[in-house]
Amino acid sequence: MSELRVPLERLQRPEPLRIWNADFDASLLRDGDDPLRVGDVTVTGGKSIRVELILDQVREGVVAAGIVSTTWNGDCSRCLRPVEGIATAEVEELFEEHPREGESYLLHEEFIDLEPMVRDAILLELPVGVVRCVLAEDCADLSPEYLKDMEDEVDSEGSPAADPRWAPLQALIFEEEEDQRDT
Repeated sequence: MSELRVPLERLQRPEPLRIWNADFDASLLRDGDDPLRVGDVTVTGGKSIRVELILDQVREGVVAAGIVSTTWNGDCSRCLRPVEGIATAEVEELFEEHPREGESYLLHEEFIDLEPMVRDAILLELPVGVVRCVLAEDCADLSPEYLKDMEDEVDSEGSPAADPRWAPLQALIFEEEEDQRDT
């Protein structure tokens, strides 16, 4: 994975080469056969990942700062059609010989391996939860008449009808609410 290994000798020259730009296929970051994934959102092979970094030697090791970006795919949670978006992460990470878990990355003797940082940055930027089409009109399954009918539905008390999927949550009683009922 040479695209993600930066030789340290670049930073040790009289005029260091501090800028590192790379475009590579997302399949290089696969974990076994699995693509980068958070829920139903994935970054599949064939998608390009762009890394634009400036590398600086500091007392503790090397700091990599810049931008990591790629395109992700998912399904609209309304109409289930494919949705595509861009994940862009601003990074500023320390690479050191003795990394602290969750705080820095391993600095090898002859190179910086950017793969773990790039993987973490992308996974943290992928959308979690509901993914929708860019425009509500894109969801052909939900015509304006259907949406209006949903809004107009009311229960026996005259309140908007509750979504049955959330009924178990509405039945929950928290300690604060219980205290208020008792007074």
